[in-house]
Amino acid sequence: MAAPAISGEAGLQELQRFAELGRLSASLLHEISNPLTAALLHLDQFSDQTSPAIKQVRRNIYALRRYVEAARQQVRQESRLSAFAITPQFEQLKQVVRPLARKAAVQLVFETIPSCRLYGDPVKFQQLLANLIINAIDAYEDDLCSGLARPVRVRVSRTPHYLTIKVIDWGKGITADQLSQLFKPFYTTKTRAAYGLGIGLTIVERFVTVDFDGSITVTSSRRHGTQFTIRFPLH
Repeated sequence: MAAPAISGEAGLQELQRFAELGRLSASLLHEISNPLTAALLHLDQFSDQTSPAIKQVRRNIYALRRYVEAARQQVRQESRLSAFAITPQFEQLKQVVRPLARKAAVQLVFETIPSCRLYGDPVKFQQLLANLIINAIDAYEDDLCSGLARPVRVRVSRTPHYLTIKVIDWGKGITADQLSQLFKPFYTTKTRAAYGLGIGLTIVERFVTVDFDGSITVTSSRRHGTQFTIRFPLH
């Protein structure tokens, strides 16, 4: 996990936090791998391997293993670059985020296009989109109007030179002051500590701009929702 440029005492403290996070991440990733392998072995003990539930659990475990391996590569500052079709990545992504949306009573809609190909790390492509979609789902965490619709839309479009993906929610929104700090490490707008460390969007921005040579922008207003727009160059 690469740390941002720093300056001054505050920057030094931030770098120290990144260094400690890197050490903890390396240890945690190692510890996660064994339970995932054990879970797959336990699944093999079930007599009905054709059960849709068993198949879904197996797919999700394999997806998590891919994320763990990608995180290991990120800690080691490695990457697996290739040309890949986006449609299979979206199908795998849906299997991960749809259960979270259902649990939060969020209507998750994908507006996709016929498949095109990007160059980069396909696992990082999934990770950055999963992060944005989960954030969009979480945008309804403080919504007291539980009876109202809670939509999240993922809109995909393309031009001859760019693939554009928009992740849109109509949740609580983000203030102008929060927007200016949104991609800073360890900054979060979420009110519950259990939701994370405030590095998700920092990683998303790095994946988009460094790994895919793309761009990411965000627009939002309080109580009117948020839209993240990512543009990937097509090679």
